[in-house]
Amino acid sequence: MSAGLEKQFRGAAARLLPWVLDAEVTDLLINGLHSAYVQKKGRLECIEPPFSAQEELTDFVDRLVIPLGKRLDAARPYLDGRLADGSRFHLIYPPIAPTGPLISIRKHAGLGAIALESFGPAACWVARAFAQRKNILLCGGTGSGKTTLLNLLLETVPVQERVVVVEEAAEIRVAHPHTVFLEARQAGPEGVGEVPLSTLIKNALRMRPDRLVLGECRGAEAWDLIQALNTGHPGSACTLHANGAREGLRRLETLLLLSLPGASLDAVREWVACAVQAVVFLEKRGPTPQIAQILEVRGLESQTYRIHPIELPGLAKMAVL
Repeated sequence: MSAGLEKQFRGAAARLLPWVLDAEVTDLLINGLHSAYVQKKGRLECIEPPFSAQEELTDFVDRLVIPLGKRLDAARPYLDGRLADGSRFHLIYPPIAPTGPLISIRKHAGLGAIALESFGPAACWVARAFAQRKNILLCGGTGSGKTTLLNLLLETVPVQERVVVVEEAAEIRVAHPHTVFLEARQAGPEGVGEVPLSTLIKNALRMRPDRLVLGECRGAEAWDLIQALNTGHPGSACTLHANGAREGLRRLETLLLLSLPGASLDAVREWVACAVQAVVFLEKRGPTPQIAQILEVRGLESQTYRIHPIELPGLAKMAVL
């Protein structure tokens, strides 16, 4: 355990340390003074609330926030940050969380204990497609294993290739020797200093990337991502929240249309069809995430995607539209 982590979890917060250090725990959820939960082996379990007084909880929040150089106030009563070990946390404060503060900690899975094959028989197909430098969209719900699978795929990138990773909050960890990371920044207390994902993607293209990786696409950065994928960076990847592989394509279309109000759906589909060659949908099956659907995107025909569902053991069967 790092000294920084021990410093953050001292006092009453030390009651959380066994859960923080438990490799089987992926999430910790502290709901003010009233309740607390952990997700272990894919299931939520209620635990004893660690804080019995508001002063204890406020002291813990201060130890999380102060090292980040950020502050919580009535104008912006929420923030994202990282613990000393790199785990991500989200904090939301009263008045918008009347029973708060609410603290959600998402731990990183140790890649040493996870193999690509644990994602099911289709993992080899995905790894081969990534090695062939196909642009891949990884989609699924929260906790479905998108980032974990992306980490494992990046471990397979040849060492002579340069990878540029763009994220809103740093989650990707990879031992690839030539990976560089860019992280978005929120505006400061004075309302200045914001660096959004769109700006980072534009800067990433000036950094001679062989592969570009966007940690999560969920806003205006969709347009910059599609431009990047259509300008000579094969073998790139992105994650996206969606309920299925086809839904992932539709959500990307929606984000593009919202980013470019004057664009037509036909034009958006042409961009997506040129930029994305495979869509991989992941879902939680029991305690471990699995690859549930894969679609190959083979261009457009009469403004409809030419998609080929991959049929492998463990994958859901999908009709060709």
